Amino acid sequence: MAEFCLDCWKRMNHTRKTERDYVLSCGRDLCEGCGRFCRVVEGERTLKFLYDLRHRKKK
Repeated sequence: MAEFCLDCWKRMNHTRKTERDYVLSCGRDLCEGCGRFCRVVEGERTLKFLYDLRHRKKK
């Protein structure tokens, strides 16, 4: 399966979705679009509210 970073993924699919909308890899991998080592898209996130709970800012 091809692996693309979020920037290349958005450029190829003409979308403005953010990191909140996709599951990204934990480690860095080679992006096949730009050739950089960065986090790549692994899939589309279905439960976005869980992402929001985990990454909310604490006061």
